[in-house]
Amino acid sequence: MQPIEVYLMYCAMKAHFGKGDYDFHKFGGKSKVSRDSFYKRNDRLFFVRLSRKYKEYDYIRNYLVSNFVRASRDGWIGHFHEKIYEDWEKYMQSLTYNFEQELSPHVDDFEKLFEVPEGSHPLLLKEYFGKRVSLETLIILDELVQYVDDWDKKMWEDILWPDIKKLMTDYQKFLTIPKEKCKMVLLKLIKKD
Repeated sequence: MQPIEVYLMYCAMKAHFGKGDYDFHKFGGKSKVSRDSFYKRNDRLFFVRLSRKYKEYDYIRNYLVSNFVRASRDGWIGHFHEKIYEDWEKYMQSLTYNFEQELSPHVDDFEKLFEVPEGSHPLLLKEYFGKRVSLETLIILDELVQYVDDWDKKMWEDILWPDIKKLMTDYQKFLTIPKEKCKMVLLKLIKKD
């Protein structure tokens, strides 16, 4: 990919993960950003380096997604790092295993993870805030047990939940979830108890 193409992908992802309702997939990664704006930027070198290092669309897309999700949702490239992408790659290669490890401490009282106590956050969300459960696990669990709609009804006044939900929705579109494997892992964990 050419540096300008990397820049245009970055702009589309920035819009996708930003506050608006732009959908990267719906619009095919296209945005209204002009090609000329690339040449006016002082940080063009970042896009040149990225295009030289990864070359292929999928690698660049994954680099950007991992950094938007784990480093800087506002898209400031000063927070984007190779290490974040490498850690994300490792995590994704062991997604099913990580899902199992994050859930195993909670199988004794699985349903409690989703209960929304009055004036508080559900245990699952607290575990996410405490970095004991990943965003990927939140997304997989919603795929399997559909808890998000219930949380929407019960946490409609919450300040943090809408941002987390948007991040989940935006990120989910880039994830390839081995749903059947994760379902089997979840059933195995619950039956163990």
